[in-house]
Amino acid sequence: MTEIRYVDCDADLHRRVGKVMGEVAERHIRLEDGFAFVALDGNTPVGLIAVYGRSLLDPLADTDEGFINIIEVAEPYRRRGIARSLVEMSIKRCREEGRHQIRAWSSGGSADEAIHMWKSLGLL
Repeated sequence: MTEIRYVDCDADLHRRVGKVMGEVAERHIRLEDGFAFVALDGNTPVGLIAVYGRSLLDPLADTDEGFINIIEVAEPYRRRGIARSLVEMSIKRCREEGRHQIRAWSSGGSADEAIHMWKSLGLL
């Protein structure tokens, strides 16, 4: 395996992510109102985080947050710090964009793994 590199997702990479990581991953990338980072092993997508912006409810309707729409790391690449790097990059981008918080929701079979990661990042 080569060194993992992290890049901003553009329209071309968005399509490649869909081919390699599946339709669900592709569908959760919202470049029109958010951003995504992709972890690459060579030219192969092996990890993804997609975040979009949204406003909070009243009385904070003028306050924006980033919502993690998906975070996914291919099974052979897990436990190598890829998800941590993707989350840290997203937090930094949200700060640069002036977002006041970043949130995520974990469900299904991956919830236990996600909760462990959030705790290790000091976010839960």
